[in-house]
Amino acid sequence: MRVSLWYKGVLLAAALCVAPAAFPASPNGSVPRTPSVMSGDENFTKNASNMLERIQEDAVMVKDGADQLEAFTRTPFLIDWQSDGGELSSIRARVNDMDKELSQLRSDQSEALPWQRQAIDRIAPTVMNLTNTAQAAIVSLNQYQDNVFYSDVRGLAQDMSHQARLIDQTIGNNAKSARSAHQESSKTQRNGTNS
Repeated sequence: MRVSLWYKGVLLAAALCVAPAAFPASPNGSVPRTPSVMSGDENFTKNASNMLERIQEDAVMVKDGADQLEAFTRTPFLIDWQSDGGELSSIRARVNDMDKELSQLRSDQSEALPWQRQAIDRIAPTVMNLTNTAQAAIVSLNQYQDNVFYSDVRGLAQDMSHQARLIDQTIGNNAKSARSAHQESSKTQRNGTNS
């Protein structure tokens, strides 16, 4: 029994000697706080914001590409199945990227900030429509390779441009509202502490 107690004492002393090396002090001398659920949430919200920004950037690129594609279809001598197909492939790749990012966001949506959840919910149907519209444009272009002028590509390009603009505006408006609410909250807190 005495040996067991002595053994526990030695282990405790060793643990106390090792503890400072395992948990180094921060520059101000305090022990750093261990990761918590809050820091994980903060990390997710930052990642969610970055993902929404990437979706927004892709939406702008899709809109520009769709506008260019639509302009090509207005001028018969500029219509070329291969160049239009290249533009559509680029659009489709960006739409696929948007869809992947959105799927990731939706899988962990409960951890997102309210404005992020709202943006995710609002853009989800539009991203789905954009995916379907891009696919329809590809099918139409393939169907009318010999006479692209008669395909539905022009109308579908206009639809893609409109859908991409909605995605860009929705994310931008939700982020702007969140920043305004945060600034208003900070201002109210400052005024409350100064009173």
